[in-house]
Amino acid sequence: MRSQVEGFTYYGIDAVVKFGGSLTRDLAATKLLIEGIAACAQLGHRLMVIPGGGRPDKAIEEIDREQPLAPETAHRATAMAQDQTGLILCDRGFSGKLRACETLRECGIALDDGLVPVILPARLLADLDPVEMTWDVTSDAIAAWFAWLVDAPRIGILTDVDGVYKPGSVGIKSELIANISAADLLAMGHTSVDRCAAAWISSRDLEAAVINGRHPERLRQWLQGEAFVGTRVSNGAHREGN
Repeated sequence: MRSQVEGFTYYGIDAVVKFGGSLTRDLAATKLLIEGIAACAQLGHRLMVIPGGGRPDKAIEEIDREQPLAPETAHRATAMAQDQTGLILCDRGFSGKLRACETLRECGIALDDGLVPVILPARLLADLDPVEMTWDVTSDAIAAWFAWLVDAPRIGILTDVDGVYKPGSVGIKSELIANISAADLLAMGHTSVDRCAAAWISSRDLEAAVINGRHPERLRQWLQGEAFVGTRVSNGAHREGN
């Protein structure tokens, strides 16, 4: 955990967790993952969740394919899609342990109340304008930016595959990369992590992990410092393994 600096707000967030929008295709799995995240919080981990765009984002992408949208339109619409997905994740039908938040102050209050804040990013993205208006920037990069913003040392990217695979080998168990440097991940281009997120992680003092959200225990294992199936991303030397 980072140390507090006098005069500055300290959130004490252990990790930012990006909840991949692809995981919302299966709502039963979504509920299990939300329960898993809440269980990690009960173990003492202070987490902030960044939602992916999910189904609303797919609708925007479909419209853009039929009628290309102006960059500012697509940028605002996809940020709002993240908000919509975040609101759904916080619905009482899934759990009473997550709270939707539009500001960092609200996130701090939620953490102090023993809840997991789920940031609805559209407002902050519009006000602070941190990313370019391009389809290359996805919620992965936004989650990495939020991790830096709140000075969290780690980011967990929850997706629907087991981690980062060697090029052309997605889903082949023996080709799963267990450990990789952020620089090498960036060199691979767009994988299960978008290229802009890899660049940001590489340029900041962040540890990251790419984890299959359909197995919530893997998130707990990573947070607890245990062995887990997935890909660990560091700023150290490149290492591959299984």
